[in-house]
Amino acid sequence: MNPALTDLLSPATLARIDSYALLSRVAVDGFLSGMHRSLSHGTGGEFLQYRNYTPGDDLKYVDWKVYSRQDRFHTKVFREETSMNLRLVLDASASLDYQGTRAPCGKWRYACMVAACLAYLASRQGDNVGLYLYSGEARQVVEPGMRHDQLTRIFATLARHRPGGAADHEPAWTHLARHFRSRGMVVVISDFLEAEETLPRLLRNLRFARQECLAFQVLDPDETDLPFAGSTEFIDAESGGRILTFPDNVRKEYQEKMTAFLETLDQTFRRAQVDFLRLGTTDSLARALANYLHKRDAQR
Repeated sequence: MNPALTDLLSPATLARIDSYALLSRVAVDGFLSGMHRSLSHGTGGEFLQYRNYTPGDDLKYVDWKVYSRQDRFHTKVFREETSMNLRLVLDASASLDYQGTRAPCGKWRYACMVAACLAYLASRQGDNVGLYLYSGEARQVVEPGMRHDQLTRIFATLARHRPGGAADHEPAWTHLARHFRSRGMVVVISDFLEAEETLPRLLRNLRFARQECLAFQVLDPDETDLPFAGSTEFIDAESGGRILTFPDNVRKEYQEKMTAFLETLDQTFRRAQVDFLRLGTTDSLARALANYLHKRDAQR
């Protein structure tokens, strides 16, 4: 990916854009323009856009009229006629309300940026998009649809919501599962803290119900390496519990336990047959978009 596009899709750049509508359009349109393949080459679908011809592309999609005017090859990209229900599920518990000094944005803001971009991308592809926020219970629900104001409703929900409360995944997902009757894809965005067994199992159950699942873990760099120095008080965002310690004395043990937690999470998702991607709040959103497109293309 070229440096300009990398900068465009960096959270440092996107976090400065207040509007999720503008942010998602800038990120997704920039991402797609930098790709060397189309979203899909339908044979009878709705025309979506042009892109530059890449050697190996099917010549039947080359627009020869455009070539005659511009002396450049352009390939037609089509929207597929079949649509899918995409359900974006965000863990909105208090643990997402954290931002370290090295990150351009907090975990919640990063999660919302990923969700907004996926919603815009899916809508652009002709899919029905829904949004679900939960902590101890389902807090916000926007059912999948293709209404003209669907993205506006999703972006407004993301903009006005703030994370809070303790995560209680089991009852929340029991309620959410009632909304997942029709087949489609479920994308879960969470930090998965203390949920390395629960959430993979719940998503595996959705897989048995013939839902395709994709999981994105969002972590702040501070959570992986504990960079603090001196006497530090740590406060549990969800329980309010406090502990005073010297990070230099516990850093090695902390990093070992964090590594074990991440390895367990990887293994449980593999056993659940759920695609999983770990994202830091300093990572380009291109990773999430590419991962989603790969999964979506496989469904086609």
